[in-house]
Amino acid sequence: MKTVQVRKNAFLVLGALSFLTVLLSGCLKEAQNSTVTPKTYISLLHLAPRAPSVEVYFDNTKASSAISYGMVSPSYSALEPGTFGISFKKASSDSVVASLSSAFYDSLSYYTLVLYNTDPTHVGALRIKDDYRSLTSDKSFYRFFHLSPDVGAVDLYFDNNLIDPSRQYADNAAGSFYNEFNSITPNTHSVVVKKANSDSVVASLSSVTLSAGNAFTLYLKGVSGGTGSNAVLLDYLQAAD
Repeated sequence: MKTVQVRKNAFLVLGALSFLTVLLSGCLKEAQNSTVTPKTYISLLHLAPRAPSVEVYFDNTKASSAISYGMVSPSYSALEPGTFGISFKKASSDSVVASLSSAFYDSLSYYTLVLYNTDPTHVGALRIKDDYRSLTSDKSFYRFFHLSPDVGAVDLYFDNNLIDPSRQYADNAAGSFYNEFNSITPNTHSVVVKKANSDSVVASLSSVTLSAGNAFTLYLKGVSGGTGSNAVLLDYLQAAD
């Protein structure tokens, strides 16, 4: 069963759709009978605020139009399984911003690619294998990515309850633990990110419906003092059957 990521911000969904259209029409062709041929599924989050717009290359073949900071894939792209490297080049340039070494993308598996700043002048790329096997119909599931590089450590609250303390910037890049989904009672929640061990609010969402049987990726993005697309904010993606 294909899992689709749904984002609440319609403007950025429309912007990301051009990426998916080009990717699906690139060198990795869909088989005519897509109901029979196994696929691998890939999505992208460009969350490196100090990076330029990028174009995605699968091995040496261009597979996307320009993707700017803050754009995320509204759905997984269904591709032929295989082994390939992925590079992210500065838009309209041959300059490589970040890359992922050659790896096998398995059939019936889901992958999220994340761009983030490793320091003020460098960009890292993260390949996450999304595991939905633990989802159950009676619980909701979430994970949280802290990708605001100069905010410092933060605490995550649901309905004034501390559920994820002292999260460090890009700590999900160091291992798989923070990329896994955690269960929570299905409900409509207020979600707040505060500076660690403080009542200082960094960003919040007043009403997030975490429905049963679904998985959600919450992420903090932006830079301190930033405006527009660089403003610090909390957002989320829903992965649903």
